[in-house]
Amino acid sequence: MKRLYILLIMIFSFSLVVKAEDVGYVIPDFDAIEQDVNNPSSHYFYPKLFARFCEGDTTMTPVELERLYYGFSFQEDFEPYRDVKYNKVKATDLYTKENHTPEELDRIIQNALLVLADFPFELRQMKLLSYAYEQKGDAEKSYMWEYKLRQILSVIISSGDGLSPETAWYVISSIHPYDVIYCYGFTPVDYIFVEPMYDFIEVENGGADGYYFNVSRLIKEHYRKQ
Repeated sequence: MKRLYILLIMIFSFSLVVKAEDVGYVIPDFDAIEQDVNNPSSHYFYPKLFARFCEGDTTMTPVELERLYYGFSFQEDFEPYRDVKYNKVKATDLYTKENHTPEELDRIIQNALLVLADFPFELRQMKLLSYAYEQKGDAEKSYMWEYKLRQILSVIISSGDGLSPETAWYVISSIHPYDVIYCYGFTPVDYIFVEPMYDFIEVENGGADGYYFNVSRLIKEHYRKQ
């Protein structure tokens, strides 16, 4: 079995990944998203979408998933650049072990669920849940968390190709750029903020020198809530 530490580093290196060029770019219309997710009479009213996602609904459409992911940034409990709540000291030792006891797997699950209760789109914790449930023999829950992870990644990846500011990938978390980089099997080596609203992640062993991410929602909410 690979070390879980390696799993964390290469956590999103999937054999199947949705590519933006395969589905066409879907640049989020934040004005329309805000109206939809905050309108109780809308099909995309946020509590409805979020409940379906939590239940593991596999029928959610790309538009619904887009409203779900980006729409979270219009909810009052959205905190840009938040420090997710979990016990990092007690959790770290679990991520450097090669094998895990049932009790340790339960700790991984407990920590992951605690993080996701605070920020429901923490993709690395979704992957850890999938891993832990697989090791415990719960194939249904393992698949559910893997599926949720892929749903959110597909939204981000379909928003551009990351090759320029104009085609940057849109994210609502400062961690998600790195998750996307790992998804493609690239290694991040440096970070540069490009005015007015882009994170540029320099990579090695990639198809380009680096990739752009649009972080406008994080910046706007950060200043609004100061």
